[in-house]
Amino acid sequence: MLHFSKISTNGKDFNIVASGALAFKIHNKILKDEAFQQGAKVNRNMLLGSAPAKALNKNGRNVFYVILSDLDKMNIEALCHTIAQERTRGSYAVCQVIPAYYNEPSFKALKLLRQNFDEVIELNKFNIGTSKALMSAEQQQCLITDYSLSMARIMYHVCMNNLSPVMSAPVADEPELAYAS
Repeated sequence: MLHFSKISTNGKDFNIVASGALAFKIHNKILKDEAFQQGAKVNRNMLLGSAPAKALNKNGRNVFYVILSDLDKMNIEALCHTIAQERTRGSYAVCQVIPAYYNEPSFKALKLLRQNFDEVIELNKFNIGTSKALMSAEQQQCLITDYSLSMARIMYHVCMNNLSPVMSAPVADEPELAYAS
C-alpha cells in the first residue's frame, strides 16, 4: 500500500509517497515538521496501485520524493509506471530505498526503480566516520530518518521557492594595470 501526500503552496505541488513500515514513520515525521506546514495545504491519502495519479496536478510539473522500505514485499511496477508517465511531462522524481533484504526480488526492484526515477538513493548500514557499522537497528533508523527529513526539506524548498539568481550590486570597475613589456 502506498501512502501518498501532496503539499501545495503558491500553486506548486510537492508529493511524498511512502511504502513500508519505516517509510511510513518517516513520511509522518516529514508531514509533522514545521518546514512543511507554513502556509501549505496538505492532502493525505492511502492508495493502492497507481491511484496517486488521480490526485496529481495534471496541468504542471510535479516533484516526487518516494521513500520505500521492505522493498521485496511490494509490487512497484504500478508506481514506476506512474512516475515514468510523470517524467515524460517534465516532473522530477527521487526515490529513497531502505533495503531490508538483499535478494533477487529486491535487486530486480532496484533495477526497475533506477530505470524510472531521476535519482535512486539506496540507504543501508550507516557508518560514523571510520568506525564500524552501527549495531543497533534503532540507531540506524534514527540516522535514516534524519537523513530523509533533511533530504525532504531540501527538495521541498527547491521545489517551492523561485530560485532565480539574486542580482548583486554592480562592482566598481577596477583601474587597469599597466604592464611593462
